[in-house]
Amino acid sequence: MMNRMKNRGSISNPGISRETLSIHEEEIVLILDEMEKGFRVDASNLKDQKNLYDEKLLDLQKATEKNLGKRLRLNSSKELGELLFDQLNLPALRKTQKYCDSVSISVLERLLELYGTSYLFLGPLIEFKRIQPISKAIKTVFKKLGPDSRIHPEFNPFGCPTGRIYSYIQNLPREVRTCLIPDNEANVFIELDWSQQELRILAALSGEPVFLDCFSKGEDLHKRVISEMFHKPISEVTPEERRLGKTINFGLLYGQEAYGLAWNLNIPIDKARGLIDQYFSALTFIKGFKEESAERFWKEGFAETAFGRRTRLNLESGNTDKEIRRGFNHQIQGTGADLLRFTLVSLNEGLNRKMARLKFIAHDAVYLEALKESAPEIGEHAKAVMEIDFKGVHLPVTTKIHPDFSMGEAPS
Repeated sequence: MMNRMKNRGSISNPGISRETLSIHEEEIVLILDEMEKGFRVDASNLKDQKNLYDEKLLDLQKATEKNLGKRLRLNSSKELGELLFDQLNLPALRKTQKYCDSVSISVLERLLELYGTSYLFLGPLIEFKRIQPISKAIKTVFKKLGPDSRIHPEFNPFGCPTGRIYSYIQNLPREVRTCLIPDNEANVFIELDWSQQELRILAALSGEPVFLDCFSKGEDLHKRVISEMFHKPISEVTPEERRLGKTINFGLLYGQEAYGLAWNLNIPIDKARGLIDQYFSALTFIKGFKEESAERFWKEGFAETAFGRRTRLNLESGNTDKEIRRGFNHQIQGTGADLLRFTLVSLNEGLNRKMARLKFIAHDAVYLEALKESAPEIGEHAKAVMEIDFKGVHLPVTTKIHPDFSMGEAPS
């Protein structure tokens, strides 16, 4: 059990359309302690996965070295960087946060597009880098496997500045999650996922008419944004244009600027700036919300969620843009984290009477475990608890029932 009692406090909710709640962190602590009973692990399946991916990595290592004509430590970013950018003189397309030349998968994929016919080793190298995290995750689960054939995730409610509750299991690849199974064969997992929660929170906080109208009509937000940006009927928005809208919408939430958008879309930076200008010309309330937020950060020195939970900003640090982005993220993601806390307490109270229990949380998703025959009813009950109106904006929930923990993300 983690020492979570420090930094405890309460959150009041002035804007949610159900009874005002005041949730003490002690309640969250008790819920998290219960969830740390963890997951039963199908060790046989996990071992099979380990053998499979060990064999794949070895084959890809051999294929890469054969095409390259030399031995290379593929998990060494330093050696890869020296090979690509010093020995082969390929262009260094991106820098890391430490200002080293990036050898990320996205960089390697871009190099493959440009030079793949000349450097055949890039294909197996990319596949090696793509599946290596799966192999590492399998080894992590084996290391954390207890004598009771379970893994016991530790949840840290204070580790993230936005207030998100973190556990390493949130980052396990889907292939590994198939090995996490219910406590007995009669049970299943229920996943409840808020659909586009952060974009809906942004709509509520900014009052953006385009977002509000889109959500009230049940339209596809990414298509609607493109329709507004390019002044074309929503029915004429192509799938490629929708992907563009989705990239811009979610990029905005995480403070993406022209350089990042240009990279993600593989377009010139001037074109990316033009798209951002079009976006804010169409969505003036969001632009105003961002500008007003930045002004308030400078004036007050902190950012706060819709429920008053604050984070101090260091705007004199010399990295002002980063701090402004952090403050904006705190308003959106932090409000989502607060909503999750409300939900956990409300769900826990109801589930104790229904022979089901909270199993896990991951950002904007909640996982339950229940008897298979009662899972549909319990899923509907939990959905009713989670589907709330936040400042007049409905937060819908998608539900999935599955015999193991391999559920994927809900469509966006």
